[in-house]
Amino acid sequence: MRSLQSKFLALTVGCVLLSALALGYVGFLYTHKLVNEDSAQFMNLFCEDKAEEINATLTSIEQSVNMIQDYTIEQYSELGKNGMDKDNIDVLVKKVQEVALHTVKNTEGSRGVYMRVNPKLAGPQTGFFWYKDENGEVTEDSLVDFSKYAQDDKEHVNWYYEALEKEEAFWMEPYDNKNKNDWIISYVVPIYRNEDFIGVLGMDIDMALLKEKVDSVQIYESGYAFLAGADYVIYYHRDYPEGLDEENTHGKIRKVLNLLYKKGTQDNLVGYNLDGVKKKMTARQLENGMFFVVTAPAKEINASSNRIIRLFLVSTLSIIFISVLITIHVTREMTRPLKELTEAAQKVAGGNLEVNIDCESKDEVGVLADSVQQMVNHLRHYIDYVNEQAYTDALTGVANKAAYKEYVDKLDKRAADEKIKYAVVVMDINNLKKINDNFGHEFGDMLIRDASRLIQKGFKDHIVYRIGGDEFVIIIEQAEKAICDELLRNFDDGIVVFNKNNTKYEQKIQIARGIAFYEPDCIDSFASVFREADHAMYENKVMQKSMQTAPPAAGQS
Repeated sequence: MRSLQSKFLALTVGCVLLSALALGYVGFLYTHKLVNEDSAQFMNLFCEDKAEEINATLTSIEQSVNMIQDYTIEQYSELGKNGMDKDNIDVLVKKVQEVALHTVKNTEGSRGVYMRVNPKLAGPQTGFFWYKDENGEVTEDSLVDFSKYAQDDKEHVNWYYEALEKEEAFWMEPYDNKNKNDWIISYVVPIYRNEDFIGVLGMDIDMALLKEKVDSVQIYESGYAFLAGADYVIYYHRDYPEGLDEENTHGKIRKVLNLLYKKGTQDNLVGYNLDGVKKKMTARQLENGMFFVVTAPAKEINASSNRIIRLFLVSTLSIIFISVLITIHVTREMTRPLKELTEAAQKVAGGNLEVNIDCESKDEVGVLADSVQQMVNHLRHYIDYVNEQAYTDALTGVANKAAYKEYVDKLDKRAADEKIKYAVVVMDINNLKKINDNFGHEFGDMLIRDASRLIQKGFKDHIVYRIGGDEFVIIIEQAEKAICDELLRNFDDGIVVFNKNNTKYEQKIQIARGIAFYEPDCIDSFASVFREADHAMYENKVMQKSMQTAPPAAGQS
């Protein structure tokens, strides 16, 4: 006959086993879900950050062309007060050409700028075409004779007729420019003043620049990026450097692209199998309509998740084993501590990782409690680490694009609800591309870090955001103009001192900056204030570059 003690012991051991298994199962499900969500968030933030770097180049092209367009319309209106004849058209083209030439020289990534005047207003070959080579040298080229090509000849003249047909600015798909033997994309703008069609203006960007940015992307151990388009087109892929058009896209690639199109702008990762390798991808649509896709093997993405799950399972099994041993020897003493452990496990399963298990027992029960606490601490530290990586710029240590976007979204709402005022300072490092081209990206990274430290020193009481390769933003709440002016003076003084004492660069570091203010009761959004500050920064950049013709170079010491 079994004793009451043995029955109670058997019941207690059974309860301990059941509790431990429940903790392990619920904890496993929660951990798996949480880590997968963090991995998806990391890949999406990474993809968005890299896409924004490319968009910065595309937006720069758009801004340059739009600025020339506005200037053209303004000059056309001024010259046309007494009627537009051929002489006035020639004067217009000459003025626009001067602005366009200056703009293309100072626009990163541009390979040419061109304008063709409506033949009904002037001769059949009125306009200009300036071509910028890989070294930044700009030369004038002859104009295409429209009469020699059909209107749908994409490589030669289709840009003009497509702009005339669409009547709005657009990005052309990549094409081989047979005139220059380049693979380029163009941003084209039809120029209208009221109902008058003046002509077409455009700027080229070399696809090699986008290739370079895509090739520089690496996520996890072997993840990479590629560029795709609608209608089953791949513009650039490391396995297909020349791209694939719709006719040459084979079945397995079509299946992958079809999954991409179904995903759209959703934040979930898309899983697929290619050549026997399971992968996951996410994408963002660029300013020119292309899809920027980041992909990595699922094994690498899930590596951290699998390690934590294994740790969790091992810890759970250890907890079960230790609990059974302790229950056998000290049944009554285990009742209270096990209840505390069960409550802690329920908190962890419910998502509360701020659990502090206070167990003063010096026996196996204390070991069990410590094991659970270590497991929770490891999980909490890992999540804190992932969150920190998601909001910190790896190169400079300042806040990154994701932190900036989250803060701006909250600031827009607060500005409307609380009637606060603030200032936006936009900064951009001059000549970074030339530094990278001439001395390598490691030297360019050193310049970015030095510039970041100067900015942080000048605005030491404010958060500095790095939102692009060479672009920084500081948001000053409750900003008074006098205070902002003093901050900018301190910043300028810091650059002067740095340039006076530096031994790294032969030329002075230049950081263009612009500032704009948001006042209470203003209907503008943050985006409007940012554009104003960005415009001021651009004007400051032009002024600085006019005073310096060569980029900072490596020291000779």
